[in-house]
Amino acid sequence: MRCSVIAIDYGSTISTDMIDHILGQKPVDPAAATALRTLHDDYGLRLILASNTLPCETRWPALQEAGIDDLFQVALLSYPLGVRKPAALFYRLVLAAAEAPPEQVLFVGDNVHCDVIAPMEAGMAAALVRPNGLARGEGLPPGAHLIAGVAALPALIKGGH
Repeated sequence: MRCSVIAIDYGSTISTDMIDHILGQKPVDPAAATALRTLHDDYGLRLILASNTLPCETRWPALQEAGIDDLFQVALLSYPLGVRKPAALFYRLVLAAAEAPPEQVLFVGDNVHCDVIAPMEAGMAAALVRPNGLARGEGLPPGAHLIAGVAALPALIKGGH
């Protein structure tokens, strides 16, 4: 896969499943943090955090705790923006922040509609994170990628470089 920018969701994509009550949110999965560092430092990709959020969710404490807050060019968080995925405007903001043609942006997340179908409609490539594969009756549009976790992204990206 050929890309220069990865736009990535947070919840259940790079986070663990359990809330850390000291952080006040789900922490970053260590395997995801390692993969993101590889994509940024070794592959030279620009990273954008693109996440639906609630008023209390900033994502920064968890990113700082994981030591990866410096990897992200920008964070597009729905609550302060006033627009949520899957609104077309959200993906136009992703593309504006990417400063790259849509075909060079890979959108990664855990929701088929918000993180795969809608980004692909905006011209981006997409990868769905599903540790246990697709659910019964769930499908992906042609050209979408299925990965078990963010740790699989370097191999997916390397295959296109």
